[in-house]
Amino acid sequence: MIDGVLAINKPPGFSSTHYLEKIKTIINQKLRKLYKDQGIVGDLVEKAGHSGTLDPSASGVLVIFINKATKIIPYISKNKSYIYEVLVGKETDTLDNSGKTIREVKIDSQKIKEIVHSIENILPSYIGKFNQVAPVYSSKKFQGKRLYELASNLATTVFEQKTNTVYIYSLKILDYYYFNDYYRIRFEMDCSQGTYVRSIIKSISDKIDTPLTLSFLVRKNSNDFSIQDTITIEELKNSNDVTNNILKIDDYLNNFPFVIVNDRTVFKVRNGHNFLNQNLIHIEKKGRYADKNIFVVKSRKKDILAIAYSDNLINFKIKKVLKPF
Repeated sequence: MIDGVLAINKPPGFSSTHYLEKIKTIINQKLRKLYKDQGIVGDLVEKAGHSGTLDPSASGVLVIFINKATKIIPYISKNKSYIYEVLVGKETDTLDNSGKTIREVKIDSQKIKEIVHSIENILPSYIGKFNQVAPVYSSKKFQGKRLYELASNLATTVFEQKTNTVYIYSLKILDYYYFNDYYRIRFEMDCSQGTYVRSIIKSISDKIDTPLTLSFLVRKNSNDFSIQDTITIEELKNSNDVTNNILKIDDYLNNFPFVIVNDRTVFKVRNGHNFLNQNLIHIEKKGRYADKNIFVVKSRKKDILAIAYSDNLINFKIKKVLKPF
């Protein structure tokens, strides 16, 4: 079975779901040809999922989990990093360049300096927990449908009480400049899953009483994969063996914090039973990919058995058995 993780650099113009299906189709086409050339029957990609939606107009890191690797999506770090640009003096109904202009003001060289200074003063207020309302034009679901599917028929007030709590770790201005009739400000943000950049832009716009709209957005990091770790769809199409681009699930999980249980505990873990610190022969708290408090459980022989949760390093609760009996 083809199980593993693939980091793709998604271009603008496609929904995450659409792009996921394109990638799945390409991999299967490549695998069929590979198996035919080798005269064998092999496994295809039957199931695939991603760990965080990118808006159609956005680009950057889209991490795709293939076949059995989809089982670990709930237990990995969902933090993201973005670089994005806003147009100053323009606001659209979608809060990005795809929408209709609803407000516009002229910004001169003196005014932009005042605006940048004002934004710099309020950015610290966004650090930490932040309650936000999803943009009306977004992929968030309401009554079983995506908000962008309902936006033309529902009033914005429907969503005013539908807030979600996110966490922003850092938010700063990188630079500002004038180009193609508008002053533009470029930001960098590190945040938790579910953070809507356009909601942040709208909040800042309201606070400084200046129209702002998103002009581009690049996700530079997702689930601890950076944009340097990604490949493009063209590189995938041109690869001789697509499996070389897929990080095997065991190799991926070997980058998590982990615990090694004693031989007597292996049976318990493989049957989904929780265990205690006294059942361990080793604990490694450092890792690249995991969210805090998530550990890969291994046997003495380093076989990967399960994923467990512990917030005190004493009690370990099994979240997903990966090697059952």
